[in-house]
Amino acid sequence: MDLQNFRLRLRKQLQTQKLTLNALSLQADLSEDTLRSIIYGKSQDIKLSTIIKIADVLNCSIDDIIGRTFYSPKINDIANRLCHLSERSVNTIMFLLDLEESSSVVPSNAGNEIIHVLLPTGNMKDGMFYDSCSFDEFDISAYPSSLRKATDFAIKITTHSYEPFYCTNDILLISRQSLPEQNDIVLCMDTAGKLYIRRYSGDSLDPINVFGKTIPFNELKNYKLLGVILKAVKEYNIEQYR
Repeated sequence: MDLQNFRLRLRKQLQTQKLTLNALSLQADLSEDTLRSIIYGKSQDIKLSTIIKIADVLNCSIDDIIGRTFYSPKINDIANRLCHLSERSVNTIMFLLDLEESSSVVPSNAGNEIIHVLLPTGNMKDGMFYDSCSFDEFDISAYPSSLRKATDFAIKITTHSYEPFYCTNDILLISRQSLPEQNDIVLCMDTAGKLYIRRYSGDSLDPINVFGKTIPFNELKNYKLLGVILKAVKEYNIEQYR
């Protein structure tokens, strides 16, 4: 075990969780002197039982706290982020995983390229709610290969707020594979779980019609970019949008 890496990761976990050595000592049933010896490098032989107690209090795996992993950094990042989500959010992700798994292994889907469509419930004058989203499937097999490769998911418009650019029931094909460029239309979400469609200008997110508000640069930290909109299509009417 790399003790230096272990100490650094332990310090980071304590800072992230705003936990003092005294609090960790009480919750892990370990002496504060023992913990200080670990943190400040005096101890060169740390018992497995001690690491287990620390990991239990910090609500993380032993592999995570000692920095050992059998997975790629991307998979580890996903796992770490899942730990901070609510049970409902995790259930939503598990639902999507089930959909992805079934669509890739079921023989009846061979030859079809199915993407998942978010169906926001409830709407506002300027935006849609992500909370309580449901999902549908959309077949993009007949679209050009370049568009199919770039598309990661889609969202259905459930509000009149984006007319005349996008109408209710339009399906927007969205890519998460690249950063937005000047004048790209993007989908973003604020900290309250509200979805917005905006035009990316580099220093702000601008409305695509007269109803929306401009999101200035100093407020961008409050919004998460979900993807770049590639194309708007009508359900069951592919010929009109080739």
